[in-house]
Amino acid sequence: MPLIKRFFYIPCKGDECFKLAELIREKAPQVELVEIDITDTGLYIEMYGYRTDIKNAWEYIRRLVSSAKASEQYGKQGTRRIKIEYLVEKKKKTFSPVVLSEILKHKGFKADLSDYKDEIVTDAPLEVIEEIIDNMWDILEKIKYDVRGTTTKYFVTIASILTNKDPQEVIMKAYSIGLLFKDEDEKYRLRKEWRKAISEFLNKVMSK
Repeated sequence: MPLIKRFFYIPCKGDECFKLAELIREKAPQVELVEIDITDTGLYIEMYGYRTDIKNAWEYIRRLVSSAKASEQYGKQGTRRIKIEYLVEKKKKTFSPVVLSEILKHKGFKADLSDYKDEIVTDAPLEVIEEIIDNMWDILEKIKYDVRGTTTKYFVTIASILTNKDPQEVIMKAYSIGLLFKDEDEKYRLRKEWRKAISEFLNKVMSK
C-alpha cells in the first residue's frame, strides 16, 4: 500500500488555535508525518502516511476537536459544559462522572451532570478536573483487590481525595467506625448509602 499525503483544515481563532494544535500533537494517533500550520483563522494540517492510518487519525482529530470546542461553551455564572468523552480521550482514562461531580461539589464548585451523564456543567478549572481524574484512577488501582461493590469504590475514592488520606487509611478508619464491613471473602463493603456514608465519615474525620 503506497504512502499518500493529505491536507485538512480546522477553523479556529487566536489562542484557541494554539490550544487545539497542542491537543492534536499530544493526542492524535500516529501516522508517518503530521505537520500543523497555525494561522489567525485556523489550523492547516498535513498528513503523510498510509490511507487507512490517515483516515483513522483524521476521524479521531475531528472528534477530539469537536469535544474540545464544546467544552469551551460557557453558560450562566461562569459554568461551562464539558463532554465526558473529551475528558476520557484527553486523559486516556475512564472514570465515573458521578464521582467527579460529587468531589467537585464538596470542593466548593458548581457541578451537575446532564440527563445522560455525558456532559458535566461546572465552573471548576480544567486543570482541577484533570487532577481529580488522575487521583481517582490512582486510588481505584490501589483498592481494586480490597473492596467490593461500585458504591464502596465511590465512597473510598471520594473520601480519600477530600481528606487527602491514603485509601488504605480511609478503609481502616471507615471499618473502625462501622461504615464498612468485611464480607465472606474478606472484601470491604459499604453498610450505608454512599452519600450518607461520605457525610458521616467527613464529619468524624474533619471534626478532630
